[in-house]
This record gives sequence, C-alpha cells and structure tokens, in this order.
Amino acid sequence: MPEGFESVPCPLCGSRPRSVVIQTADRLAPPPRAIARRAEPDDLYTIVRCVHCGLAFTDPRPTAATMDAYYPDAYHGVDAASASAALEAWYRRRQHREAVRWLRRRRPRRGLLLDVGCGGGDLLCALRDDGWDVRGIEPGLAGVAAACRRGLAVEPGRFDVRAADGGAGDGLERYDVIVFSGVLEHLHDPLAALRRARGLLAPGGLVAVLHVPLFDSPEARAFGARWLALDLPRHLTHFERATVPRLAAAAGLAIESTEEYSRRHSAATLVSSLAPSLQKHRFYLDEG
Repeated sequence: MPEGFESVPCPLCGSRPRSVVIQTADRLAPPPRAIARRAEPDDLYTIVRCVHCGLAFTDPRPTAATMDAYYPDAYHGVDAASASAALEAWYRRRQHREAVRWLRRRRPRRGLLLDVGCGGGDLLCALRDDGWDVRGIEPGLAGVAAACRRGLAVEPGRFDVRAADGGAGDGLERYDVIVFSGVLEHLHDPLAALRRARGLLAPGGLVAVLHVPLFDSPEARAFGARWLALDLPRHLTHFERATVPRLAAAAGLAIESTEEYSRRHSAATLVSSLAPSLQKHRFYLDEG
C-alpha cells in the first residue's frame, strides 16, 4: 500500500469483504510530491463495494493526516482577478442562492445554523444575508482565514472526529440547522459526522445534506470512470439511493424529504464530464 494511505472496513457496517467497482485516476493532477509514491498521471484509485450493506467507498484512501495534500489551493475557488475566477464566483453565488431558497422553504423561521466544511464562507455569507445566525467549521486553515476576514465565526478542525481527538464543534450551542453542502462524501467517517450532528441539534432541528453525488445516478452509469463527481481520491464515500437512508438511520436521523436534482450543480457536473477541459478546477490549475 502506498505511503500515506490506509485500507479501512466499510464506513457504514464495518465489514471487510468488498468487490472492486471502478478504478480511475485523479482528474486534477498526479499524486502530490509530498507523498512518496509514483507521480504518474495514470495512477489509479479504487472504488469498492461492501458485499454486506452495499456501500461504495474509496479503498485504499489517503489518511486524514495526508488528505490535505490532494486538494489544490484553488479547489474551492480562488480570489484571483481572472475571467475564470470571476465566472466561478458568479456561479457559486447562484448555487448558494439555490441552497438558501431550498432551506427557506423548509425552515422559514431563522435560527442558529452550522455549516460543516464551510470553506471560505461563501454559503455562510448567503445564509447570513438571509437572516440566519451562522457558524462554521472548516479543516483547511486557508478557508478559515478567508472566512474570518469576512467577519464569520468559523472554527478550525474536523467534524467527523471527537473534540478530544482534534475535532471541532463540541460547544454548548445547539443548532436549528446543520448543513453539509458538498461535504459528506469527503469525510473519513460520515456516520460519525451525522451522529455528532444529531447530538448538536436543537429540538426540531434539521440536518441538511446538500449536493451529494449519487453513484447510481444516470450520469454516473453513463460516464463510468470518467464521471466528474467521482473526484478520486478526494471523495471517500460514494452514496446511492439505497445507502443514504441506511446511513441516516444508523445515525438516528429520519429523512424529511429528498430531491435528486440541482439545476446548477447537476448541470455543471454533466457538462464537465462531457468536456473535462471545462472543469473549473482544471482552469485554475492551468492558470497557476
């Protein structure tokens, strides 16, 4: 096994037997030089499926200690004064407005909200403007610094581990809404994160899981290893219609509603899968 990687049991049921589903390369770049392994563009990462519960997940995967090396600085967008950066900022604002409207329909009464994996705080700013009292947790120090410059209360750390083990977010506050927007598939222990979120909810609170790629979607089946939303090795768990409810139930959460299509998020994934040169992250890497 390459240095900086680990093989893990199923994140949902804990069993070891699995079958290989897909092998594909990192769509962004060769493996980082910070990790001692072959730095070849065709280096492959593997998605396996648990034979007991059916969950698909990346294995082996980068450890929590080495994971940051697989995220380019521009992964969550950049502030550079370039045409592609301006286009990305415009697109993100529209995407966040969609999330704000979605949440407004379900929780018209504003309250205290936590955004897990908030990056530089783009969604938090949109939610703050809509009347929410917002907090954030972000493992990337650059994202924390960017969010704090915008006047946001963002704590550094991971959410899928206990505070005693280096996690964040175990204060006395209880949240009316906890948001995972494009985050759950990146976490090393999504079940632990959802259980922790449940424990931090106020009575009647909502865990909003937004923009989760579905591994059994028509786009995923059509594109296979070329599907943009595989995003190996950054996406660690590959959810499907059957496994999302199982994960929620294991965390003690009841699903209030589901929607399987985001006009902006799904369309962008489809276009970028058809034309990889249009991927936003590739734009930024090329500019750098």
